[in-house]
Amino acid sequence: MIAISTTELRRNLKKYLTMANNERVVIQYGKAETYEIIPAKKISGADKYFSNPRLLAALKEAEEDIAAGRVREVKDSSQLWKGIQ
Repeated sequence: MIAISTTELRRNLKKYLTMANNERVVIQYGKAETYEIIPAKKISGADKYFSNPRLLAALKEAEEDIAAGRVREVKDSSQLWKGIQ
């Protein structure tokens, strides 16, 4: 995996698009956002993640929970499952 800035991506776009065929290319945008270049040929309609309606529905529900503030902060990972029913 290689991580680059948006400035570096702009300077060498062709290089990183070619590189993404063989390895992960992650773009850091600011301090909080990251993106990954994925060649279209690696994403297909048969992709087990993008074509699974149950998974997509669960992801949408999770995004709604996060937006509504229905989250739990984990302060001690050794106690992660304690109290979860």
